[in-house]
Amino acid sequence: MIELHIVLRVPVNKSRALTDALQALAKSARTQSGCVEVDVYKTVGFPRYVCYDEIWESEASLRKMIASSHFSRLAALMELSSEPPACEFRFISQTYGLDFAERVRANAYDVN
Repeated sequence: MIELHIVLRVPVNKSRALTDALQALAKSARTQSGCVEVDVYKTVGFPRYVCYDEIWESEASLRKMIASSHFSRLAALMELSSEPPACEFRFISQTYGLDFAERVRANAYDVN
């Protein structure tokens, strides 16, 4: 899976408009093949920032989205940020379940 993570600083008096536009874009993204999840949120410590995350099932799905009008609309919204937006493509190569924590804890206890 691959996560697209964007952080935008919201211009003064534009919070609602930008959040609404991102929510509409998120709704559209959810209908696209290969999109696993989309979230729009603000962080508690930084209320002037809005985060936008999309998770894609594969690099092929992500590439298709980047070539689409969806990404063009997203790029236009990034331009509205009052400072350069942070944009990251996080490639997630491994995922483990609770068994990973069990193995780590077992090894930690073996060391003592």
